[in-house]
Amino acid sequence: MIRQAFTVALVALAAAACTRAAPDATPEGAVRLFVEKMETGAEDPHAMREAYQLLGPHARSNLKERADRASKGQGRRYEPYEMLAEGRFGLKFRPKTMTASILGEDAFVEVRGDGPEERATVHCVREAPAWRVEPELPDVQAPQRRGDGGL
Repeated sequence: MIRQAFTVALVALAAAACTRAAPDATPEGAVRLFVEKMETGAEDPHAMREAYQLLGPHARSNLKERADRASKGQGRRYEPYEMLAEGRFGLKFRPKTMTASILGEDAFVEVRGDGPEERATVHCVREAPAWRVEPELPDVQAPQRRGDGGL
């Protein structure tokens, strides 16, 4: 009986040790996955949705607000992931190395390519249990209202 319990515990421990961490379990992994999804967005209709899910709360909120405004102005419903412009969030070089500096719930991933000019810093935030990418997006500006005085 004890031997059987020990075997079951050993098998459970081995199975747990064999499981791989999710790709977005590290800041570097989240950035790598986000870049991959953005690069395949033109060919894969689901990639932009998946890229959107890899964004942090500030970026998702920003894109949701943009989608709401576009929906009101265009007469059709836009989804927040549709506000992701291909090429707008990708890197202009092929990443060779990524190194993260973690400061509490924030991380800054230094991405480097082949040349000295090929480098970028990507901000990430922890959204337990994963990391999310927080690109610098301009705040959505409130629409200008015309005054009652005409022009």
